[in-house]
Amino acid sequence: MTEERVEHNDEAQHLETNEEHQKLDAPLENDENPDIYEKSEEKLSCLHGFLSLRRLFYLVGYTVGTYPFAYLLVALLISINSLGMYKMVLKDRIRDGYTPTNAPSRYETDVLREYYNISGDPAMTIMILMPKNGTSMHNKQNLDEAEQLSKFFFSNFTVMRDGRSMKFQDLCEPYCSINKVFELYKEAYDEQYEKFIQAQPFSSSTNLSYPLAKMNGFDIHLERSFFGVQMNENNTQMKADKNVPAHQVITNMKHVEVIVFIFRGDRHSEEREKDLSKWELAAYEWSLNEHQSDYVEVQIVGTDVLDNEMMKDGRRLTPFFAAGFGFEITFVTVCVLLTAVYHQCLDRGKILISLGAVLCPILAITSTYGIVSWLGMRTNSFMLVMPFLVMGIGVDSCFLMIHSWQSVRSHGCSTGDRLGMVYELVGPSITITSLTDFLSFAIGALAPTPETRLFCIASFIALALTYILQLVLFGPILAIATRYEHKKSSANTSKWRNGLKHFWKRTIRTYCNILANKFFFLIVVVGTLVYWYFAIYGLATMKTRLDAVKILPKDSPLQRPNLVLTNLVWANYHPVTIIVNSPVDLTNRDQMKRVWDMVHDFETLHNCKGSESTLLWLRDYIKFYYYGEPFDLFAYIGWTEPEKNPDIDPYLANITTSKIPEFLVSPFYQHWSSFIHFHYENNETLKIDRFMMNVAYDNTSSWDTRIQLMTEWREIAKNFSDLNVTVWEPNGMFVDQMLSLGKTATQTGLWTLACMAVVCAIFIPNPCSVITATVSIASITTGVMGFLSLWSFDLDPVVMAAVLMSIGLSVDFIAHVAYHFQLAHKKEMRNGKVKKIPLKGATERLEHTLGAVAWPMLQAGVSTICCILPLLFRASYSPSVFVAAIFLVVSLGMLHGLLILPTFLAALPESVTTANCYRIFLSSSSERSCRYVARSDSVTSIEMQKCETNNSLLHSQS
Repeated sequence: MTEERVEHNDEAQHLETNEEHQKLDAPLENDENPDIYEKSEEKLSCLHGFLSLRRLFYLVGYTVGTYPFAYLLVALLISINSLGMYKMVLKDRIRDGYTPTNAPSRYETDVLREYYNISGDPAMTIMILMPKNGTSMHNKQNLDEAEQLSKFFFSNFTVMRDGRSMKFQDLCEPYCSINKVFELYKEAYDEQYEKFIQAQPFSSSTNLSYPLAKMNGFDIHLERSFFGVQMNENNTQMKADKNVPAHQVITNMKHVEVIVFIFRGDRHSEEREKDLSKWELAAYEWSLNEHQSDYVEVQIVGTDVLDNEMMKDGRRLTPFFAAGFGFEITFVTVCVLLTAVYHQCLDRGKILISLGAVLCPILAITSTYGIVSWLGMRTNSFMLVMPFLVMGIGVDSCFLMIHSWQSVRSHGCSTGDRLGMVYELVGPSITITSLTDFLSFAIGALAPTPETRLFCIASFIALALTYILQLVLFGPILAIATRYEHKKSSANTSKWRNGLKHFWKRTIRTYCNILANKFFFLIVVVGTLVYWYFAIYGLATMKTRLDAVKILPKDSPLQRPNLVLTNLVWANYHPVTIIVNSPVDLTNRDQMKRVWDMVHDFETLHNCKGSESTLLWLRDYIKFYYYGEPFDLFAYIGWTEPEKNPDIDPYLANITTSKIPEFLVSPFYQHWSSFIHFHYENNETLKIDRFMMNVAYDNTSSWDTRIQLMTEWREIAKNFSDLNVTVWEPNGMFVDQMLSLGKTATQTGLWTLACMAVVCAIFIPNPCSVITATVSIASITTGVMGFLSLWSFDLDPVVMAAVLMSIGLSVDFIAHVAYHFQLAHKKEMRNGKVKKIPLKGATERLEHTLGAVAWPMLQAGVSTICCILPLLFRASYSPSVFVAAIFLVVSLGMLHGLLILPTFLAALPESVTTANCYRIFLSSSSERSCRYVARSDSVTSIEMQKCETNNSLLHSQS
């Protein structure tokens, strides 16, 4: 069965055999000494035989069997790479790791860095404060505790790193005043509260209304700190009453669900990045384990916290991997022992073989982690799922070697000869399947998303090492196990063995007769069309979404704050930063009209909160330019009513830059200093180089809304290219992930499928088989994606990695079926000689095909399922995606390999399914070949006899 599985390597060597024919059939050029020429041709033909692919594997196997411990030393040297695991760095990059390297958001982030003159990404830790006991966050007790927590984390919370202490006030530049809005609000609130307690009238210069409060004449945007706000009736402050809480009288807010503080710092160096990460993780642990309060609940969210939770979840896979290893070794051991019983060669060496079969992928996995660590690459949570993949498919080739080794049993030949035959039979075959497996991940390693690239690189290395270790580790183990075999085996075959053998043959014959039936072909066609309908429908309806709720472990403490951010914070206030990078001349009416048109376009988009929520220094500067300071001392002390100045149309404002220095030092407007970049020309005239503004939006919880807004923002920026406008949005990289996933998945999938087709074309000489194999692989991949969608999986980086894996794995179920069916002959050993037997008719070729591949295919599928079975009990997103994908690949792969593809091939004309391009276009005896040489029948007969004689001598000598 296994010998037939690799017959295609004989046909794949037609080109090499034809080289021998060409050399033997060529006319003699040395007329003076033809004998010398003929001897030279015989030597070259003999040498060429040794250099062929199959003979090369024979030589490798022979040396493995003769010197097993030398190859074990090679395996040991490879496995030493496992020591690099001590340098392993477990880290995810949720924020930008799944964003393509060429995404627009990366450029936008670079522009923001340049604007702030920083070299790294800003680290942003979000602190969410929620009330307990059904109270409101803006009552006096909760506000007091919120203020204490803000000051504590900013000035007093100390973290130790490398023997030194650090506080956030040492790490916050240039964002140390980012929570100034709350500080101003709390200060004004306390003043009003004292007046309320003392039954005094409130200050007329202060109005703590949401969303825009006025304090001493200037505006403060409360919507940047207060979320989940319910307003009083008529949206006004309530009258003082002993039955009305103070916070509903002081403000127009009836209830506040959340107050948000942001702690932001610049990662301008590797050390600063480590400091900020250490501080964030320490603050997160403090909020979980040490904070105790009867009033306020604290939740902390940040990218480092999110990465840490992802890695924690990955580390929890360790016991599941151990369980998968247990299932795998049990299954392999049972298969090896049962096969040994069937072949009447049971001994203690079979236990060694079972362990060796599983040891190869395990050492490949540990060596991969070591190599990745030696190369300075980090290990992400994707790569922690990789062992299940490698274990699942790494044992398949060992099954082929074991079966061949037990079939080619020793009858007086040496261990070297026996291993040489095993390698010659299965070496090319496992090379084909291994090549297709790690080639799919090699293509995936070219993906533009860093996290997916890391996963594919690790999988590529692991699968390549698995293949190498199967040759240099498992082969020597087979050689050592040979020493434990009984010298003689019983010549008698029991009835149950004969009965099992005949039962298998009858089953295959009956099944093939069914497949070749025309009526059954129509049933399969209808079933395939139904399958394609659901697969394509699922693929067409698959949504592109990266949802942190799914990615996070279900029991993660971050689930709740993530829901708060999604459903409250982003639903109420979603800011976008707009940077105008070109110099602006305030006296240039045409240019200023373009500026105000741009502002208008951003503020009139759907979901925009309006101009009152926009942070734009120009509006305040116009007021300052015309009216000066907003502070009125007499109004402040209550002697007069505050004067209300009329609004000025910005399009008609006639301003210059002359008052900007005064504007930026004013206590009411100095917060605008970070929004303007300017320089002095000739030390006199102030010139604006660039400026920044913020526009707020709401109801942006849906990813579809964010994607639509991001597209419209960029379109507006493009329309105002003369102003060199750049839009930066905090979640821009996540949005770009969504925008690029579909395109990246399609391109990567098509490239991978094309490479799979090329590999099949190299090793399968029949065009019909190549086409049907490629269509089958595409059908399996479409089915995997479509049914994942129908099972409520969205297109995200995890699913994309699973699809790449699906394309590679599906080849194992298709390539051998497609190849074996196109063979016109089969080989059998009779009386010590290899005989070629013609295969006549579709049914006979089906019997030969399924007899060769059905049992190994079932073993491979079951072993893969056994390895991933424990992941069913791990309720996490990434493992569940891979379990679902592998289950679909195995199920659909066996469905195509054992039912759909054989049925379609049997229905095609025999002349199409048995055509051999190598014979037609590369053989020197074919008139259509570019290598054709005309010759007489007598010469052909003589030279063919020489070739056969040389090959026989070569085989007997080896």
